Amino acid sequence: MNRSILTALALTVCALRPLTCNYVAVAAESNEPSFAAPSPAADEGKNSSQRPALSDREIRLAVENELLASAAIKSHRLQVLVEDGIVTLAGRVRNLLDEDIAVGLTQRVRGVVSVVDQLEVNGPYRPDAELQQAVEAALDSDPATHILPVHVVVKDGIATLDGEVAGYGAKTLASDIARSVVGLADVDDRMKVNLKFMPSDAELNKEISELLKYSVQLDQVELDVVVKAGTAVLNGAVTTDFQRSVAEQLALQAGAKDVDLRGIVVEWDLANQELRASRYQKATDEEIRDAVTRALKYDPRVLSFHPEVEVKNGVVTLTGNVSNLAARRAAERAARFTVGVRQVNDHLNINWSETTPTDEEISEYTIAAIHRDPYLHDEEIIVDCENAHIELHGIVETNFEKNHAEWTASRQRDVVHVDNYLVVRAKWVPKTDEAITADLKDRMELMFVNDQENVVTFKVSNGVAIMEGSVETWYLWQNVLDEAVAAGAREPHMMIKVRSGTPASLRYAGPHDYVPQ
Repeated sequence: MNRSILTALALTVCALRPLTCNYVAVAAESNEPSFAAPSPAADEGKNSSQRPALSDREIRLAVENELLASAAIKSHRLQVLVEDGIVTLAGRVRNLLDEDIAVGLTQRVRGVVSVVDQLEVNGPYRPDAELQQAVEAALDSDPATHILPVHVVVKDGIATLDGEVAGYGAKTLASDIARSVVGLADVDDRMKVNLKFMPSDAELNKEISELLKYSVQLDQVELDVVVKAGTAVLNGAVTTDFQRSVAEQLALQAGAKDVDLRGIVVEWDLANQELRASRYQKATDEEIRDAVTRALKYDPRVLSFHPEVEVKNGVVTLTGNVSNLAARRAAERAARFTVGVRQVNDHLNINWSETTPTDEEISEYTIAAIHRDPYLHDEEIIVDCENAHIELHGIVETNFEKNHAEWTASRQRDVVHVDNYLVVRAKWVPKTDEAITADLKDRMELMFVNDQENVVTFKVSNGVAIMEGSVETWYLWQNVLDEAVAAGAREPHMMIKVRSGTPASLRYAGPHDYVPQ
């Protein structure tokens, strides 16, 4: 089944969070843990192919740890089997987004070669007619899909989507929105992509190559592209199965009829920091502008608005008009996830017309979206709307649900702004400083394998982790924050210097369990 890397929970924005590898910790001047790659002299004569492979047991434990750390899924209902680095996920999940999250998190673990999805969705029963109405309403209330000619039929809990859309991004987005309806057992995506102008093999080759080169999620890998009769053949090495998935999605977005990934190998200890640094240092303003413009062109939420992109010293300024908050956030995110971007000034204007639905109508279909959402349908959330500005009030159980509620509201038609006043009932689960330190030490070691440039130190006091050091990009900064929270720290203090890169948005944009507001 198709899963978008930009979907709300599973594969968007999501940061790589490797959990397993053998690593050498290098002590800092203080007694705090510090992590950097072994010196070249220590590894003289060695290369990645000579490093010991991770055992299936190590990979299994890493995947289980990642699933246990997720606030979204009930990992005790899952079984993880590993053979030669191939992970099979079995068991029951409550909804399709749970399935997407479980697969997406597993793909991010270093050492995982591929993921076999044998998960069974066991959610609440809803009649087919009710489910079909819910899927149609979800597609109609989204600002990017309400105009798509998608025909929906639900039988035995499985939604079949038929129709013809103008791009792979629109196809994937429609499928993802359908998957967000509680009660569905699966989505059968039969939509066809009909490009108005089919690029030549040479044009497609260049387009895919540029998308791969300027993707933050692939900034330390280099892939070769060959296009034959519209089929993209990709060759090279990546660090995770997730990166391979990203490469496939980008090739399809560019217009490839099919993608051959057999030439991509997953090498868990691959780390080309020189390539990463070089890409950020050498990217000119003109190249960054072209890369951001290209990314916006393939985003189904943004492509019809044609934002203006200006770049000066790596600072991107977006101007122009969009019709909804989801488009504005998507444009900003696309810019931030482009190599070379140091800052994004979002000056996009959301045009709100008096002829759009009334505030009462916007409130009604926002509440309807919450009620059909797998994570929010049981929550008592109050929605208030004035001049297309949404306010969310009430109590939820976790930060995950709070951020997910804001994201759900933000992608409804005609919504201009969302103020999230939800209160989280759940409190921090006490964990000793020693346990947090040990967990965070392991995570930092695995995150910065073979990396001499990025060094992070930390100390934990009364459950609060103070993170210091220096990293190359804001993308890595966000990863460190995620790992600190996953290790059990409360209110991480991020005092890490960022040398270059993209300031990752702190708004919810992927399968993170916690993102500070």
